[in-house]
Amino acid sequence: MAVRAVRIVGRGFRRFLLLSTACAALAALPASHAAAAGATTVATTVAQAGAEPAMHFSVPAQSLDTALTAFADQAGFRLLFSAPAVQGLSSPGLDVTATPVDALNRLLAGSGFTWRFTGSKTVTLEKVAAAGAVLLDPVTVQGGGVGRASAYGPVPGYVATRSAGATKTDTPLVETPQSISVVGAEELEARNVQTLEDAVKYTPGVVLSYGSVGDSRSSWYKMRGFPVTTTYYRDGLKVAGQSWQRMDSFLMERVEILRGPASVMYGQSVPGGLINMVSKLPQDVQSAEVAVEYGSNDWKRIEGDITGPLDQDRELLYRITAAVQDSNGLNGIEHDRADRKMIAPSLTWRPQQGTSVTLAAVHQTDDSRGWTPRRRYTTAAGTTDPKTYMGEPDYDRFQQEQTQLTLLAEHAVNDSLKFSFGGRYAKYDLDYRQVWPGSFQANGRIMNRAQYLYAQDAETYAFDARAEGKFSVLSADHTLLGGVDYSYLTMKDGFGSRAVETTLDLFNPVYGRYGSEPALSVDDLDSRMLGVYVQDQISVGENWVFLLGGRRDFPGVSSGLAYQNAYTGRFGVAYKTDFGLVPYASYAESFEPQSGTAWGGTRFTPTTGRQYEIGVKYEPQGTNLLATVALFDLRKQNVLTTDPDPTHLCNGSRCSVQTGEVKSQGVELGLTMGLAQGLNAVAAYTYNPIEVTKSNIAGEIGRQQSDQPIHTASLWLDYGVQDGPLEGFGLGGGLRFVGKTTNSSSNVTTAGYVMDEMMVRYTAEAWRLSVNVRNLLDREVEYSCTRNATQSMCYLNEPLTVTARVSRKF
Repeated sequence: MAVRAVRIVGRGFRRFLLLSTACAALAALPASHAAAAGATTVATTVAQAGAEPAMHFSVPAQSLDTALTAFADQAGFRLLFSAPAVQGLSSPGLDVTATPVDALNRLLAGSGFTWRFTGSKTVTLEKVAAAGAVLLDPVTVQGGGVGRASAYGPVPGYVATRSAGATKTDTPLVETPQSISVVGAEELEARNVQTLEDAVKYTPGVVLSYGSVGDSRSSWYKMRGFPVTTTYYRDGLKVAGQSWQRMDSFLMERVEILRGPASVMYGQSVPGGLINMVSKLPQDVQSAEVAVEYGSNDWKRIEGDITGPLDQDRELLYRITAAVQDSNGLNGIEHDRADRKMIAPSLTWRPQQGTSVTLAAVHQTDDSRGWTPRRRYTTAAGTTDPKTYMGEPDYDRFQQEQTQLTLLAEHAVNDSLKFSFGGRYAKYDLDYRQVWPGSFQANGRIMNRAQYLYAQDAETYAFDARAEGKFSVLSADHTLLGGVDYSYLTMKDGFGSRAVETTLDLFNPVYGRYGSEPALSVDDLDSRMLGVYVQDQISVGENWVFLLGGRRDFPGVSSGLAYQNAYTGRFGVAYKTDFGLVPYASYAESFEPQSGTAWGGTRFTPTTGRQYEIGVKYEPQGTNLLATVALFDLRKQNVLTTDPDPTHLCNGSRCSVQTGEVKSQGVELGLTMGLAQGLNAVAAYTYNPIEVTKSNIAGEIGRQQSDQPIHTASLWLDYGVQDGPLEGFGLGGGLRFVGKTTNSSSNVTTAGYVMDEMMVRYTAEAWRLSVNVRNLLDREVEYSCTRNATQSMCYLNEPLTVTARVSRKF
């Protein structure tokens, strides 16, 4: 097998893979393993499968394709079958103790399908014709993990059961004593997700910082009340640059939302949590998809995704994902635009069972006007039109180009020892200039504006190497993980600004008059971080699960300023009942380096986060459902507050001291459900008061954080007709409630609101037509308002938006 791989991909690439594998501590591959695998005949496989001891299979009633995937996960089979052939079929499920062969026969009884082994642990389904002949359908892949559903692969349906985001090990969600949500590709497609904010908006504990559409330049959101700006990961590695980046949503296989401190596994991060995107990676069966979209704001988009093996032995797998987008923005504002080009090729080498090396690249360019939020001003002259562009169309631009090259490798020495490695090189270039609105003149018609210029050229290197060992001591089973991660960022950061020579009449705008570009002041910044972590997952008996973890981050540099050692830890315990209820409790810590100095030039120490959380997860046997309840007490400490000594001045103003504290408490409820009758549901509710508990400014203490609602709730329903004349039709809809908020700078309260959306689709064999509509009644929904002596201004959520999509799978 190895020789054939070399002939296909070339000697130079093989050397690169071997070198990368060595960096990941992957040992030389024993040829005897591959030879043994190749020597296994289909006849032997059938005999072995028939002779395997009986085991219990629990497959909920659901659609046939997801039922087959669930069976494959439990039996340790890889199932190959035609997706169009089983489209719309349902399964009564299984709840039986039997051999894998008998269980599969029962699962397929009456379905019109039979099966045969086509390799070791590989089963191909075939459709039985009326005359009894066997017709083999074109094979595409559906699920098929070895032994269980994978934490790194596609989510079958809406309900994910495993994740690696919180522990960096393949762990059931119910056994992880932390609040986690996973959004899979099927849900992303049903809602026609276009941004990361779009992907996470139906999960508990998440509040969008800039309404439904968000900031077109980057992703901004809050988790448990704390703003998240740079804590954004892809495949477990931090995305390059600082905050000026977006990754295309078509790259997402799943999105993992980790709530609460996560520094033990990821280093510096905000206490509210983090988000990890899991990328689409090569699959071992040929499949492809092409989609075309058209919608409001002249939205035009083409997507393509193709994957499969490059050789007969399925050692080499490939995938190419691409998208091209041309539009007039997302907010319906005149003169806006949001264009994109993205391509993401990847290659996986699997020389033997338990060993894989994946090289994946992403190149993406974005061309927009910058952030053009939907705003409505009210002045003495009247109320402005939210569609009015307030910058300069011929001047404003936000052009970014990013390239990422990622290596993911793992090698299982045996069932008890595995080495894993992730590494990424990324380059990011930004050219950004924009005329930004300011205050109104006395007449209430003419707006003063400012001119901003920003440029960034960044390169990052990130590595994460770890070893995972499994062993037993007395009656306890341990999964011990140890790792080291390192990141290095070097960046040229340029900024310039000045007042624009001309103003703008917002009631009769005339564009094209602006001054020359301001001078650019460039800084050289770098950031270096090195951390070592260890974690032990302990199972005692059939019920108890314990999680212990600790980390040391060595002295490093963040934003050009050094910081000292940081130590973080966590502890968790969960108890698995026999009826699917899992109560848990946990404690976790985080840290964030702080820039700047106090009186006397003393550098600030990192802020710290610590959280106590208790909760319950419910995954009843025989159902496709996961319900969660979490109660948390989260504190951010060492927060900057005003120096009480008025004589202590820093750069002409009062210095700061690190004696502040912010408290976030609350309750989160989550439900994800899939039923055989074609109904999927996602629901969430969050109660989250967050306030300053310690500050040298008396007015801050006890006040709810600015623009942070106490109550949020959401519900998304997706129903597909399973049979009858309307078979293939589907209907979905969602409602999101965001409670009232107060802007602390102007003390203006914005009322709570509800945003709506709906979806209609029709699926016929491999074709799918869908239409997604948002803000059905085209309401002007406010999400944040401010006021001063001459004006009031409200930011508005997205207007009525309609998007049609046609896709074809092969």
